[in-house]
Amino acid sequence: MAESLLSSIAESVLGKIASPALQEAVAIYNIENQIRELRETLTAIKAVLSDAEAQQAKKNGLQVWLDRLQHVFYDAEDVLDELECEALRKQVTSRFGGIKGKVHRFFSLSNPLMFRAKISHKIQGIRERLSRITTEKDQFDLNVQSADNGVAHTRSREMTCSFINKLDVIGRNIDKEKIIKMLMQSDDKNLSVLPIVGIGGIGKTTLAKLVYNDDRVKEQFELQLWVCVPEDFDLKKTIEEIIKDATRQNLSNFDIQQLQNFLQDIIKDKKFLLVLDDVWSSDCTRWKELRDLLTGGASESKIIVTTRIVEVTSIMGTHPVYNLKGLSHEESMALFRKWAFDEKEKELRPDLLEIGNDIVKKSQGIPLLVKTLGSL
Repeated sequence: MAESLLSSIAESVLGKIASPALQEAVAIYNIENQIRELRETLTAIKAVLSDAEAQQAKKNGLQVWLDRLQHVFYDAEDVLDELECEALRKQVTSRFGGIKGKVHRFFSLSNPLMFRAKISHKIQGIRERLSRITTEKDQFDLNVQSADNGVAHTRSREMTCSFINKLDVIGRNIDKEKIIKMLMQSDDKNLSVLPIVGIGGIGKTTLAKLVYNDDRVKEQFELQLWVCVPEDFDLKKTIEEIIKDATRQNLSNFDIQQLQNFLQDIIKDKKFLLVLDDVWSSDCTRWKELRDLLTGGASESKIIVTTRIVEVTSIMGTHPVYNLKGLSHEESMALFRKWAFDEKEKELRPDLLEIGNDIVKKSQGIPLLVKTLGSL
């Protein structure tokens, strides 16, 4: 359905704009005004997408309008990715300035003023195209939905799922085995919570996925659930997402009392594993409300929480915190080679490997940084 896809793309772009990484890039190149105008235009269009989807079969030209909109959304994503990537390269060059000259050449940048002019021109072009499309929507007499509070936008780009290609993961077997051992241990708690803590990009979500998809874990738990938690830990939304993952049903029109009853019916007397991924809020009241709802499962049910914030673990955790560390240099190099070189290459260039070795030494074993540098 066009609206479902377009809403997802629109929220993705808005989430990218609101992300700390993009905001930092915006500040570096001093293009706050252009990005603000782009966000406002996107928000105006997103407000009519639901009605546009519902009306597309009845109104001539509406499907063409939606198709054009989709192309512009994709172009907007590309421009924002280019901006973020260039800002990252600028930071890497500054941070690794003491490395050999070949690394400087590897990360050579165009004139920052020229790049700012180029990216500003592209953003202006995107906004002008969106503005024309916004004007054209008036001919379809579409209803405008009230905008939400914007919290979801900041998280939409980062929403996760439980799927993982295990072949893409390097160096987390020991961590995985330790977590699985903790999950398998018997305890006297009806519901245990195991927090995984680490800095951004260290691989907390990847580790949780490896554990979640392990065959031993699947045999241990009758019900497995995966939820990427809203940044403000909205209780109703979190319950909705748990139910959606368990039943594939969207119950957003239900009130919170109905949702609580539905959730309790789902987990009743079942031994479940719930992953609450990327928790930011340390609101102990909301966490207690959710925990109390989840105590209806069978004994020895488990929750894995991934978070960057130590305070979250003190509120939510019952197991000792698992502090996730960076990869070893050898593991980082293996990951770097996987992202930097074509898999078909039988012989890797020694000069490029030497450059990669210098870069990886400075990556501190952070997988996301290693992959980003390798892909550049």
